[in-house]
Order: sequence, then C-alpha cells, then structure tokens
Amino acid sequence: MPSYTYVAKNRSGKIVKGMLDALNTREAASKLRIENLLITEIKEATAAAKKSTNKDKTTGRVSLKDKLIFLKQFAVMNKAGLGMLICLNNLVNQTSNSYFRHIINQIRLDVEGGESLSGSVGKYPKVFDKMFIHLVEAGEASGKLDVSLERLHDYFENQYQLRKKVTGALVYPSVIVGVAITVVVILITVVLPMFKDIFAQSGTKLPGITQFLLTLSDIFRNFWFALPLIPLGLFFGFKTLLKNPQFKLGVDQIILKIPVFGDMILKLEIARFTRTFGTLLDSGVAMLKSLEIVERSIENNVISRVIHDALISVNRGTGLAHPLELSGRFPPMLPQMVSIGEETGDLSRMLGEVADFYDKEVGYAVENITTLIEPMIIVGLGGTVAFIVAAIMLPMFQMSSGGAMGM
Repeated sequence: MPSYTYVAKNRSGKIVKGMLDALNTREAASKLRIENLLITEIKEATAAAKKSTNKDKTTGRVSLKDKLIFLKQFAVMNKAGLGMLICLNNLVNQTSNSYFRHIINQIRLDVEGGESLSGSVGKYPKVFDKMFIHLVEAGEASGKLDVSLERLHDYFENQYQLRKKVTGALVYPSVIVGVAITVVVILITVVLPMFKDIFAQSGTKLPGITQFLLTLSDIFRNFWFALPLIPLGLFFGFKTLLKNPQFKLGVDQIILKIPVFGDMILKLEIARFTRTFGTLLDSGVAMLKSLEIVERSIENNVISRVIHDALISVNRGTGLAHPLELSGRFPPMLPQMVSIGEETGDLSRMLGEVADFYDKEVGYAVENITTLIEPMIIVGLGGTVAFIVAAIMLPMFQMSSGGAMGM
C-alpha cells in the first residue's frame, strides 16, 4: 500500500506533520479529515522516507526512559484533541529508538485497520506489560485515555526515579570494587612474581600463604584468557537456576534475611506493590484483576506468594488487610493503611500514600547501605593487601634470620 506524507493544522491551529498508508491521495485525505485536520499539503512519500521507516529494527530493547517519553508525548497530544492515528503518526516520527519506532508503526497500522489501542499494544508483552495494557483498556472504555496515559506516565516516572536512585547510589561502591580488584590482580600477577626467583635461590621453605599466592599467580599468568569465563559461567549458571521456582524462592527468602540489604529489598517491593495496585484501582481496574497483575510485577517470590494468598482470600470475600497482616511479611503500617482504605472506600489513595512513604524509605535505606559498603570495601581491600604483603615479607624475614644465624 502506498504511503503519503502530509502537512496539516489541528483545531488549535498547530502544524502537524506525518506519514500514513492509503490506497490513494483521496483516501489519505479522507483519513486526515476524520481526525479533524485541515490539510495544507499531501503527497506520496519519497523512497527515502519509506526507507527510513522500513530500516527500523525488528528486534531490540525498549528502556523505561523510552516508554516515559512515549507516554508523555502521547498524553499531551491526546489531551490536545489530536486523533489516535495522528498521535501515533507523530510518535513514529519522534521516537529515536528504531526498534520502538517499528513497534509504534505496527500499532498505528493495527489501529488504522480498526483494532483497539489496547489490543494492539497487547501484541507486544515484552514491551508493554499487563498493567500497561489494562490501564489503556480502562481509558478506552471510560473515554478518558489521556487520564490513563498520564497515570501510566506518573507510575513509570516513579519507578524510573526509584531505579535511578538505587543504581546511582551503587555507582561509587562499584568503582571502588573495580579498583580494588585491579590492585589485587596487579599485586598477584606483577609484583609477587618478582620475588619468586629470590625465594627459589634462598632455598628457604616458603610459608603456606606464600606458596598459595605463588600458585595463584601462576594460574593467573598462564590461564588469564580463561579467567573471564569463570564469573560469566557462574552468572549464567545462577541465572539458569533462578528459573527453577523452588530455587528462586529459597534465594529470595535468604535475600530478605540479609541485614540492612534485605530490609531495603522489602521496602522496594512494598513500594512497587502499593504503587502498582493503587494506580490500577484508581484507573477502574477490578480488584481481583489488579491483584493478579501486581502478583506478576513483584520480583521477590516470597512477597509474590503473599499477594497470591491475598488474591485467594479476597476472591472468597475476605478483606485484603487481613491476609496481608497474617503473612507476617509486612510492617504493621501496610495492613493498617489498607484496612482504613477498605473501610473508607478510598483504598487507592491510601495505597498511594504508603507508596510515597516507602519510596522515601528506600532512598534512606540506599544511603545507609552505601555508607556501610564503603568502609567494608576499604577494610576488605586493606586486609587483602596486608595478606599479600605478609606473604612476601614472611619469607624475607626467614631469609634474614637464616643469614644472621649463619654468621
């Protein structure tokens, strides 16, 4: 089907540019008029314009930031009164991620063919999760799609800021760890071998720690090409094991019991649970469906199982606060706030307040962990360097003692 580029004005007089598919110019113009656009120019797309769309990647990754920009632009255009196809056309032209642009273009074609927006985005579950799809569906059903898009944007904005806060706080400790590992590797592979011949010529029996480090040094120098395979193998092996539900459950239980770090993970999951659940309820999604979506969004299997049990209880007619309290996994504040929300009929607002509180708590927990990690790394590095220095100095002292006795 031919493609046509156009220049038009919307109801507010703003210039709108884009491209759409149609059998001919007349059909293209008809589609634009349905969107309440005043056409100033329309012509068949050039080969270069078609090529720029066709060369988009059909595989790739869509980041949280890409989705944030998409939602913000979509909400603004939709609220301004632009038609769905025009919004999607503009989004195709404005999106820098070529894979995401390909997906938006496919959604545009589906919508142009008469499919709903929620049905179209539902074809890409790796990009748009269940929550995204159901909120769009609720917005279409209520005629308030712009409100749903704004809620989605606010939700993802909170998630993005929370993730940024956690990852940003861990950058400095990661750099220190990297430097520490580099220093240790240089000491073992460069400095320690310099003393190897001296130790051999002396004929002194080497202490166990010196012999151990010399053996480790030989392994590092002779099999350096295989060393990166060890952490990679451990990483992918562990990742494969995590696909086993029982193994992941055991790991998640251990994580929650780790001092300080486990507390941060719990707060992070509470913030995610309350934010997601509250946003879904506020958008008109039924409680059971909301809990089902929340259960899938929780990464820790221990907390996910608590949500699953709560879903079963709610399905039987029990309130949500009671099973959350019985689980013993959450601080008393959460079931109490949920109980108040259920009694007053304002559960979504209460969940939002809990989410705001735990977002701040996560920030404080991250700061505490960062404060603890830095001295631990310094002490660990100091201890490792001291161990290596001791391995070098002990034989030297033995050699000096032997020389003094020989005199």
